[in-house]
Amino acid sequence: MIEKPALRTDIQMVMTLVEGRRMIVFQDPHDLGNQRIAVDAGALPLLQMLDGRHEIRDIQRELTNRSGGRTVPLSDIEEFLGSLDRAFLLNSETFRREMDSLFMAFSRQERRLCVHAGKSYDSDPERLARFIEESASELPPPEFHLPEIHAVVAPHIDIRVARHTYVNAYRHLKGRQYDLAVILGINHNHQDGLFCVSPKNFMTPFGEIRTDRGFVEALGKSARPGTLATHDFGHKTEHSIEFQTIFLHHYLKGTPIVPILCGGIHEHLLARQNPLEDSRFLVFVEAIRAEVKKRGKVLFVAGVDFSHVGLKFGDGVPAESILELAQANDRLILDSLIAGNGRAIFENAAGTGDRYKVCGLPALVLLAELMTGKRGILLDYETYRESATSSAVTYASAVFTD
Repeated sequence: MIEKPALRTDIQMVMTLVEGRRMIVFQDPHDLGNQRIAVDAGALPLLQMLDGRHEIRDIQRELTNRSGGRTVPLSDIEEFLGSLDRAFLLNSETFRREMDSLFMAFSRQERRLCVHAGKSYDSDPERLARFIEESASELPPPEFHLPEIHAVVAPHIDIRVARHTYVNAYRHLKGRQYDLAVILGINHNHQDGLFCVSPKNFMTPFGEIRTDRGFVEALGKSARPGTLATHDFGHKTEHSIEFQTIFLHHYLKGTPIVPILCGGIHEHLLARQNPLEDSRFLVFVEAIRAEVKKRGKVLFVAGVDFSHVGLKFGDGVPAESILELAQANDRLILDSLIAGNGRAIFENAAGTGDRYKVCGLPALVLLAELMTGKRGILLDYETYRESATSSAVTYASAVFTD
């Protein structure tokens, strides 16, 4: 047994109601193991002590104190910890061996599989196409036809939640042709670089989408140290790009892509340095522009969400108590995005300390910089409320034209 057990830092504990009982569900970004574990909310004090600093006997003493002096057997604690370890939830040798195995398997793959098919969207191509078309038919006709579309902003929240917002953006691509689509997603896990680019082709229920490996190689050759992640493992289970490939394949069959995951903005927030003053960021932007000039007609896609507020996201208060403030802040960000002002987007995050946990900031800053001189049009802005966790997520769609 581990002397000082610790939960993995990338695990999210979500409080929810199961048949009227408050439970804690573990969300694993890598979906390790074949089982989902949920524990009674009463186990929270024990879980909070799994920080790598407390020995098992420390945990036993604390639990005994909390139970009014009734001794909690060490065997019970060890059995509980064993179940967590078998589910790969502890930062242990068990977990590290499993991750090493996954890493090696992914590195050998030529294709990035559609890992969320059958969970977040239908894995059957005919049913999936019908779902998209039916979602489009439920919307009023577009108010305008744009001669050119240079970029699309879409959510990356669950497709079933935001289907109309996705389709409201992507339907404007119907009947158009592009030589390439550059997708800017968000890596919800840590990566050792500002961006993570993969050379792998992406699979969808509709078939395979080719990745422009020449473009990817050119980005790697021009990048300064610290710009790109040292490997593309971040793409393995990340959904923010996968969800965009579904709609791109449906509306732009055969268009190759460049999949780029943007890392967190907090490195720049902590350093109080705008990305637009970071040579790594600026050189990367110029490298994209240089390659785009060689490719003909290029579409940019940003898969982003906006505010994440409420108990699920660590606010300590229900979402409704701060949602109005978060939505007002979203509007400021969207105004800056539409104006192509990436500097203002970052300055907003710096001014608020990213209080509302906007899941899309680095991609928004990058897209705004790439769309300088273009005209942005906001299409949709919505809020998803998750009553079981007293939480909320906001999301939007937009297009950029001449």
